[in-house]
Amino acid sequence: MSNDYFEHPSRFPKNAAGAFYTLGDIASDGTWCGQCLSCAAPENEAPALLAPLTDTNSDTYFVRQPETEAEIEQACRAIEVCCVDTLRYGGQDPRILVRLRRTDCCDYSIDGDGAITGPSLESKPASTAIPEPWKWWQLWK
Repeated sequence: MSNDYFEHPSRFPKNAAGAFYTLGDIASDGTWCGQCLSCAAPENEAPALLAPLTDTNSDTYFVRQPETEAEIEQACRAIEVCCVDTLRYGGQDPRILVRLRRTDCCDYSIDGDGAITGPSLESKPASTAIPEPWKWWQLWK
């Protein structure tokens, strides 16, 4: 798997470096918090890849990147079960892009000719990027 991935400005900094990641927001006090609702569904799909939810951790993030085909499948299933679409794939592996079949969870996509296009999200320099805060009514979009 290539380490060539798009740096999403809202990438939660606790994620292990790599193509699979979760989103986060910067609070008014300058600290980061994850956008996931801590439902444990993604963690159940990829327990070896995602941080366990505990009394001291309520953030969902990748503690390591998948290395095997089975782990890639687990990461893809974790993305699919995330109820608020905060787990993402930022890589350009065509097999994974086809497997996920959704541009809303991938930074890149495959066009009708099979070419990789993207990033599907606008790129902003990290130093000037201010993530838009998550709004509770986005659950019903």
